[in-house]
Amino acid sequence: MVKYRKLNPIFFALILMALALSSCKDWLSIAPENDLIKEKFWTKKQDVEGALAATYDAFRDGAVKSFVWGELRADLVVFGDQKGNYNRIAASDINASNDEIKWEDYYRTINLANTLMFYDQQVFAKDKTFTQKIKNGVDAEALFLRSLSYFYMVRVWKEVPLVLEPSISDTSALFLPKSSEKEVLHQVINDLLKAKDMAYTTEYRGDVQHPAYFNGRANKYSIMALLADVYLWDQQYQKCIDYCDSITNTGLFSLEPSETVFNNYYPGNSPKESIFEIQYDDNLDNQENPLYNDFLFNRQLTYGTIVTSLFDKEDLRFLFYDVKYLALNLTSTTGRSSSQRDGHFIYYRYADILLMKAEAACELNNLPLANEMVKQTMERSYLNFVDITVKDDLRKAILDERGREFIAEGKRWFDLLRAAKRNHFEKKQIIIDMILAGADIQQQAILRTKVYDTMSYYLPIPEKDLLYDPKLLQNPFYNR
Repeated sequence: MVKYRKLNPIFFALILMALALSSCKDWLSIAPENDLIKEKFWTKKQDVEGALAATYDAFRDGAVKSFVWGELRADLVVFGDQKGNYNRIAASDINASNDEIKWEDYYRTINLANTLMFYDQQVFAKDKTFTQKIKNGVDAEALFLRSLSYFYMVRVWKEVPLVLEPSISDTSALFLPKSSEKEVLHQVINDLLKAKDMAYTTEYRGDVQHPAYFNGRANKYSIMALLADVYLWDQQYQKCIDYCDSITNTGLFSLEPSETVFNNYYPGNSPKESIFEIQYDDNLDNQENPLYNDFLFNRQLTYGTIVTSLFDKEDLRFLFYDVKYLALNLTSTTGRSSSQRDGHFIYYRYADILLMKAEAACELNNLPLANEMVKQTMERSYLNFVDITVKDDLRKAILDERGREFIAEGKRWFDLLRAAKRNHFEKKQIIIDMILAGADIQQQAILRTKVYDTMSYYLPIPEKDLLYDPKLLQNPFYNR
């Protein structure tokens, strides 16, 4: 279950690190010690760096699932006929025994982050090269990965167990109840506020030896981007704008120009636009992005009929929306080969900052500011933009623009759900209309009674976790 402690509880978390590290040959890898007994492992800076690598590796393992949850139940991406369990969820045929409904990757990341933050104090006391600044940076990265994992979970399940301590002894709480969405978000916000003041800033920017460190490791800017996103979800709109402005005011980020916009996807790590993206390198063992073999190369990911109406034919993005992960550039007729399965998962880029700010400004009735933000991404795509003066029309325009800008980037369902749930699901018709539009007449009659219950927009607690943890209560929608 969430604690991942059944046998050998004292050393389980460390063993998990060893397993992760054994396959973690990437830009953040440090060769692990052979002897992972607690007292011998946590002695030097390299041990902490290895544990941090394992935490990123665990988070990377869950990246495809995060992509799926961000697109599956929405209207832009369609999964193929080989993805039966996913398609049942997409069709609102959802039950707790579906094998794809799992949260274990998120909790694996969380437990590794918790263990790292627990033991690095021990290393700080032993290794003088593990300075306070380095420790602060490591803790900030761990808090970011834990917070981002929880942010995904509250958007997918709404209420989840909040695990803040590592599973390292028999005194650890084995069974935990769910915490409310508000409690989890409160913890995430507090953790990120702490992390942003400890994090690295530009230390790795332009690092020739480690070029991916700035974009692929959490720093102050990626932490602030996540804070803006969480505040937007939590309807704290001015704080969302404040953190968007904090990123803009650094002068470090901007939109890629129209001519080089595809740099966001190939080779990735745009020096202008990228804020945080999980890295892949097909030249290293076990470092290809699993999206390729699972979905792309076997044509198990296509696009919904709404896409053609969403895009204007003059939109630059219309040229490449369906080949973001497959093309080498905007004009190439040759796609990526089986040895180029390393398109990154982009979590935050500067376009997101502009459009989050637009949405927050719109909700605060600052329509001129919202228009100004939307105009930037649309003009980058060769589209003319005329200011919108009606709030609901601007809301829809922002949602549509996010659909165009981030198609197949794992954001659409969360965008729709965020729009629907404002003011106690005042706009839940957004979700209802989308779900019913994707069903035939017979299905619509069945679905109509389901989709009015807003708890149906969240997944059930996985069945095996309910069996294992007597303190867990199922999402009430799935108890009928």
